[in-house]
Amino acid sequence: MGLTFFSFLMGSINGIFNTSDNFDDLIEEKLDSLDMWIKKIEKSNKPFHIQPTLYNDIRKYVEQAFLYDFNLVIEEFQFYQQITPKMQTDLIQNTRVFKEFEKSFNHFFEECERGFTNELIISMYCRIYTPGKTVISYRSNVKEMYFIRQGLVEVFNNENDEIDKEKPILYLPKYSYFGDYQILYNLKSNLVFKTLAHTPDNKS
Repeated sequence: MGLTFFSFLMGSINGIFNTSDNFDDLIEEKLDSLDMWIKKIEKSNKPFHIQPTLYNDIRKYVEQAFLYDFNLVIEEFQFYQQITPKMQTDLIQNTRVFKEFEKSFNHFFEECERGFTNELIISMYCRIYTPGKTVISYRSNVKEMYFIRQGLVEVFNNENDEIDKEKPILYLPKYSYFGDYQILYNLKSNLVFKTLAHTPDNKS
């Protein structure tokens, strides 16, 4: 029985990273399920129909969530927590989305222990913010660390002695991260982090 379970387990793991197309196939499978769900909504709400633009927005949102929400990906493979640490490392290093993420943020992970890297990556949740959205407000308790996969983040200094509080003091580009030191030292944020509302060169 143990041998049978191990063979089944290894077959499931190998199916994740043996071919580069498998993960893309998995995403397509999820999007097909989304199509069926939308059709059921339309069928139960006739004559209501979801507009093509809304449908495309929903589909894009779900696809990005599955690409970047690593916790969701791991939930699809329920055996992850049952395999050895070495197998977990092999899985992280051989699955395309995990590997690409770790490579993109190598400047953060290069000094981290392997076990910490594995646990952090599989704990990642996807967050998609609209332009001009405050991610961390002034004097707030920071409970999450953020890794920027797309877009820019504006950083504002809201200290009382700051003359121009409406002007960003810096911009965080793609593949930057923030929220780390506030968590490590249990500090309230002395800065404001917002998604970019317009290009830095746009004065309006």
